[in-house]
Amino acid sequence: MKRILIYILFLSVVSAITLYFLSTFSGGIEWAKVFNFFFANVWGWIGIASLMISWLMDTLITYIMILKITNVKFSFLKSFNMSVIGIFFNKLSPASTGGSVFQIAYLRNNGLNLGTSISVTELRYIIKQSAMVFLAAFGFIDAIPIISRNEVVFILSLTGFVISVGGILILVLANMSAKSRNYMIKTVKWFINLLRFSKRLSPKIPDLNLKVEMEFRNYTESLRLISKNWKVVTVIFILALISAIAHLFLAFAAVQSFGIFENIPRGIVDVLSLQAIATMVIFFSPTPGSSGLAESGFFLFFSTLIPPKFLGTVTLEWRILSYFLPLLISGIIFLFISLSRMVKR
Repeated sequence: MKRILIYILFLSVVSAITLYFLSTFSGGIEWAKVFNFFFANVWGWIGIASLMISWLMDTLITYIMILKITNVKFSFLKSFNMSVIGIFFNKLSPASTGGSVFQIAYLRNNGLNLGTSISVTELRYIIKQSAMVFLAAFGFIDAIPIISRNEVVFILSLTGFVISVGGILILVLANMSAKSRNYMIKTVKWFINLLRFSKRLSPKIPDLNLKVEMEFRNYTESLRLISKNWKVVTVIFILALISAIAHLFLAFAAVQSFGIFENIPRGIVDVLSLQAIATMVIFFSPTPGSSGLAESGFFLFFSTLIPPKFLGTVTLEWRILSYFLPLLISGIIFLFISLSRMVKR
């Protein structure tokens, strides 16, 4: 809880500074437009619906994956809770990395062994990230005429894409290689053996090493079951694509709230392409919730497409829709989940 409060405090400070820069160095922020976007503009409602579609697809990914590789009864509601927990802690953690740890803990508390919990969480990440990279690859090709107008945008686009592809390849190769898995086991055991200095923990080292081997076997078995069923993997990848597109569409909802595009189909393609590329860069922000970098990245990338007088307001609308609203909703749901668990205990 202390760490969450620190993240929220840091987020508040960075958001206030970002808001100041948006108000000062852009065309200003039209607060009435921001308010109307969520309460009186059809594109705001479409954006919220798109956000819910993205969450629904994410829940289905978890539900189908666990259903196919475990014998544990895991309801659709629990799958939704797992997705929401991941969203909440990803929004608070640097580089959106904290959600996986809490998702693993949630799966463990609901009957899955540690190895299976890790494999489910990791494979969800690999498939979802692969879907985003897939869209970014097409987006990069489509958006070359746009991003080439700004040398900085072009370099950032290329760098983010290469890093994202490289990260996925490393994870995939590590899972495919038995030598890599054996190396990971040896590394974990080496760290466990360092506990020999503790009189209390030293007697437990043999049991801990056995547990590591068992959990890695569970992990490997889960990977094997999924990799053998390509139909399931294909379905999950399609759901991940839908989820990614729905999330990217939030940017178009914010942009089109000003009626910028007369040719809406072409406008959707351009905005989704730019946003997919920008997401590759934003993923690696070291700040909680990508605060500061997300707004700056959106502002920089879309400055090639949106008139300056609208840019500050559109950036704020997008950030509220894609970050602050999901953070608020997922935080409320996570609080409810935590309170329900306390009541049951």
